[in-house]
Amino acid sequence: MVRVRILALDTSTPTTCCALLDDDRVVREQRIDPPAKAGDVLPAALGDLTGVDAVAVGLGPGSFTGLRVGLAAAKAIAYARRIPIAGASSLAAIALGQPGLVVAATEARKGELFAQAFRDGSPQGAVQVIRAAELRLPEGARLLRGPPSAAAIGRLSLPRLRGAAYDAAECFALAPDYVQGFPARGG
Repeated sequence: MVRVRILALDTSTPTTCCALLDDDRVVREQRIDPPAKAGDVLPAALGDLTGVDAVAVGLGPGSFTGLRVGLAAAKAIAYARRIPIAGASSLAAIALGQPGLVVAATEARKGELFAQAFRDGSPQGAVQVIRAAELRLPEGARLLRGPPSAAAIGRLSLPRLRGAAYDAAECFALAPDYVQGFPARGG
């Protein structure tokens, strides 16, 4: 089995998360909470990149600016070092390893959530944008609220990164999940 050392990050929420994994084992993980912004703290949070074989990045859904900052940093590292890159759903990262039926959720904007149901880690439908006050959980479901763990982003990306090579077209095609569907505002 080919082992891979992964730098993983997620900036889909106001919390910036970075991790270094040796295959699926977490070597280090850092979480920086607001008011710090990803663009200000990410360069220092990433740490020493010596020995990094691949990059994993959270694709959201999430903050438009946060997703752009995280994805730009991940792509720049992958491009500069000529190492493979893969993205993973930030909501799937929240649900990773959770048994049964769960609804993973992160803040969308004032009073709204990005939410998606998962059963034993598998998505059960599309991402929804819903007012937090209107969220109704399916019977027996548990609500899991973000931020997602960078280590979980790395673990979700591991199958695509193990044994992979840098691919410029794949690197630059990687795109964030800008979920649409916010209700129209009257007025």
